[in-house]
Amino acid sequence: MTLQLNVIKPSVNNMSARVFVRAAGLDFAETDVYGQTRSPDFLARNPAHLTPMIEEPGLPKGALWESCAIMQYLCNKHGLTQFYPAEPAKRAMIDSAMFYLVGTLYPYL
Repeated sequence: MTLQLNVIKPSVNNMSARVFVRAAGLDFAETDVYGQTRSPDFLARNPAHLTPMIEEPGLPKGALWESCAIMQYLCNKHGLTQFYPAEPAKRAMIDSAMFYLVGTLYPYL
């Protein structure tokens, strides 16, 4: 297992990534980092101190955060076209939903 998913379990912002890795059937380990996101160790890996965050070899600096970026990356890496279609018009609809989530819905939460 090389994929590490760092989350704050009660956070709604983390839920999509937590559900996604399970729905995709990916091999991963999940760690609740509640209270640790401003520690020197966490900040060295993720200066934005955000969750969810994945860590795995091959990522620049070894880490990636933001749920939509995580899901896009994992779909691209693993060829998960059932979640993130390769066809541009269909993919654009998924991108539109993700931008809505980040730019419109989350601020209301």
